[in-house]
Amino acid sequence: MSPVAFNLALEPVLRAASAHPAGYTLHGHRHNLLAYADDLALISDTPEGMEALLEAVEAAAGGIGLRFKPVKCATLHMGCGRGGRVLPTRFTLQGQEMTALAEGEPYMHLGIPTGYQVKQTPLVTVQELERDLRAVDESLLTPWQKVETVATFILPRLDFSLRGAHVEKGPLTATDRLAKRLAKSWLNLPQRASAEVVFLPPSRGGCGLLPLADLADVLTIAHTFRMLSAADAVVKGLAWSSLGRAVSRKLGRDPSCYGLAAYLSGSLEDGLARDGGDTSSLWSRARNAARRSAKALGLRWRWSAKLGELAVEIRGSAGRTTVVPPRARGQIVRRLRAAWAEHYRLRLLGKPDQGKVFEVSSWSRYSNHFLRGGSFTRFADWRFVHRARLDVLPLNGARRWGDGDKRCRRCGGALESLPHVICHCRPHSAAWQLRHDAIVARLAKANRLPGQLRVNRRVEGVDGELGALRPDIVVRHEPSKSIVIVDVTVPFENRRVAFDEARGRKILKYKPLADELGRRGYRVTVSAFVVGALGSWDPRNESVLKQLHIGNRYAALMRRLIVSETIRWSRDIYVEHVSGVRQYRVPEISGPLGSDAGANPIENSNGERPPLTGQI
Repeated sequence: MSPVAFNLALEPVLRAASAHPAGYTLHGHRHNLLAYADDLALISDTPEGMEALLEAVEAAAGGIGLRFKPVKCATLHMGCGRGGRVLPTRFTLQGQEMTALAEGEPYMHLGIPTGYQVKQTPLVTVQELERDLRAVDESLLTPWQKVETVATFILPRLDFSLRGAHVEKGPLTATDRLAKRLAKSWLNLPQRASAEVVFLPPSRGGCGLLPLADLADVLTIAHTFRMLSAADAVVKGLAWSSLGRAVSRKLGRDPSCYGLAAYLSGSLEDGLARDGGDTSSLWSRARNAARRSAKALGLRWRWSAKLGELAVEIRGSAGRTTVVPPRARGQIVRRLRAAWAEHYRLRLLGKPDQGKVFEVSSWSRYSNHFLRGGSFTRFADWRFVHRARLDVLPLNGARRWGDGDKRCRRCGGALESLPHVICHCRPHSAAWQLRHDAIVARLAKANRLPGQLRVNRRVEGVDGELGALRPDIVVRHEPSKSIVIVDVTVPFENRRVAFDEARGRKILKYKPLADELGRRGYRVTVSAFVVGALGSWDPRNESVLKQLHIGNRYAALMRRLIVSETIRWSRDIYVEHVSGVRQYRVPEISGPLGSDAGANPIENSNGERPPLTGQI
């Protein structure tokens, strides 16, 4: 209730100021008050008018029991002489003189240094931000809590300043370097690892810490767009008139609407490249921001004569062009941030080593569910997975320098790479089976499809070579003469083509079996369930969940459990490989495994099928 009560109490003060004849006329409109919550800025074109305004506001405030604090207020009197000098005129409020700002002296208004010839970079805020970054780093928060704290509470402090002030890039770049270095340490990454993983949103496998230098351009462009498309006719008219004057000074003539769009886009054609006439303003800052963003985002301003509106055009995902019209002005920041994130994602995917896994892991948000909350994730898994996905784990075959032995230390293979260790090194075959079986067990447990469920069993009634096939899951429903076959595979994420090939191999393997069952009158569906060895979720698995009638509520949990369990197994395989120390326990077998005596396999107390102990 407090903000509502305050606004109601302050309303008579605002109305008293707005009704006063003193003010400043600009483009046919008279203005004398700018207000935001309890911050008021009075405007007048004469000292006498300002004194009258102050008296009117003081009287209205006194009538409802409010008092101003003159020591927290300040005045700025700008003359009309050559160069726009600042005059030392003094004004009083509540019987006390207020500070009269001199040239270059700032007043913190809404968190932004305001004044005449004032540097608006909020250096104090930037310094406090860097101090808090170091404090978070030294805290006892978990790594994912540190990332969340910085993304939610620390970096957003600069948002308002970056929207409306002229902030220099130098201090922002220094802060970006610090945030990037700390974020890499929280991800347990070496400093040589690609920085793009810090900038990507959590749904794509990153920290969501977009560089402040890029964010400054985003917010400058967004603020410009909102001014030019404001719902308030006065604000919009002022913005267009001010932009027109700025561009006419640059061109030396009155611009067309297409010329305004070209100016904001950073064009150097049709006289826009000439020196002189372009004074520093919001419009020049927006022009410079657009020029910096043009290559990365394909950004440009576009005038539509048919619609009579100015829109922003950017390059979206999959190379598609996205146009943000004035009616969607509330989406401009989100669209620009998404465009920057897509730029960094594509830059990371272009790297042959560090980008191959991210091409798959950034495919679905479920692959990265643990980035902000750490759910179902051990600290050991957190320290492993980020290095693994960027291929910066210490292995013989991953050395960047030198001519050392690159052979596998366990099986003697030609190249000890991460794909070899967690997917192909034969001494770890038992762990592969356990990783695979954990996924199968979760699918079988969640299955709600009517019919007889058989896990890792031959299909009844099929003999010969086809009868030797043992699909992971078979659900057979005799009344409807339907059979659903699902086979699980866990390939390494060597770009999306690895998932396509793994899925194709599984379907091709069981196609002859499906054809044989089809000839016997059954309606057969064969599907592959693919999860990457580093926890990448294939979005095409969703069709399998629907086939098995797995409910949406449990599916949301199961996706995260499967991703985290797969990462855990791969981490254990890797650590056992390099250390020689067993990282997991094998469950005891309670009965004969592989028997076709019943419809369901032998299960342990957790409802999971234990592996053969002879494999260990």
